[in-house]
Amino acid sequence: MRRVFVAGLLLSLVLGGCSLRMAYSQLDWLVPWYLRDYVMLNAGQRTLLDRQLAARLDWHCRSHLGDYASTLREAQRVLSAERIEAEDFSPFLARSEAWWQEIRAELEDDARVLLPALSDEQVGELRQAFERRQREARKEFLGGSEASQREARIARMEKRLQRWFGRISAEQRTLIAAWSDALMPTTQAWLDSRARWQAAVIDALQVRTDEALFAQRVAAFMAPDEAGATPEYRAQQAHNRDRTLVLLADVFNAATPAQRQRLLREIDGLAGQFEGLACATPDRDERLALNAD
Repeated sequence: MRRVFVAGLLLSLVLGGCSLRMAYSQLDWLVPWYLRDYVMLNAGQRTLLDRQLAARLDWHCRSHLGDYASTLREAQRVLSAERIEAEDFSPFLARSEAWWQEIRAELEDDARVLLPALSDEQVGELRQAFERRQREARKEFLGGSEASQREARIARMEKRLQRWFGRISAEQRTLIAAWSDALMPTTQAWLDSRARWQAAVIDALQVRTDEALFAQRVAAFMAPDEAGATPEYRAQQAHNRDRTLVLLADVFNAATPAQRQRLLREIDGLAGQFEGLACATPDRDERLALNAD
């Protein structure tokens, strides 16, 4: 179920035409759930994490998985057309952003519960993990020459598209290369923003025994990404997002019949999985009874 939760988030990014880089950076917002990957937890902390996780997965299952399935079914209908335009993806992007804001709000509540339980030693461990992963990200996305970075960026996008289309054609590779060349450079700004966010988490943990002050700092580092972004960076992100939407449309329009069939099969299969996992929403009488209890 943890994987389903993350898959749901990444699904919204895929449908929204966002890059692998965006998906990678967004995962840091799931620190409350990935504490085990950053910090060695004791038995009491694991129990607390599991209890919060169970409640959050139940909420997510009831509130979002059905929407993911219906959105995928809608995407099937859109992608059954002979030709699509970049604008056809816009409703999916808006929907994914709305989902993310809802999830972010829920995770803020969890962060206020889970993070204060860390000891000073664990905070130090978390800081070291942040620093290590920041170095890894810089090496992955900024290491090597500009030419090697370009090739890596193209390879990442090809791999992501192969998940849906299968083997990428020469024409589609040309489209991906042109997309890469048209992107504005945001990697350094993104990494800097990521480092500031990690520093804000550590800063908040320094006052975790002060409930009111800690809550304020958690709200600050869980605020929407746009809150601390410069106008220039927002403009660059918007440009790159638009170019990615154009790429998705162009790759689809250049797809062979076999590729289109595979795409629709993949979407159908994923929609079926979400339909099978979605929880029933309590009816009005059940909700009233729950509230009365």
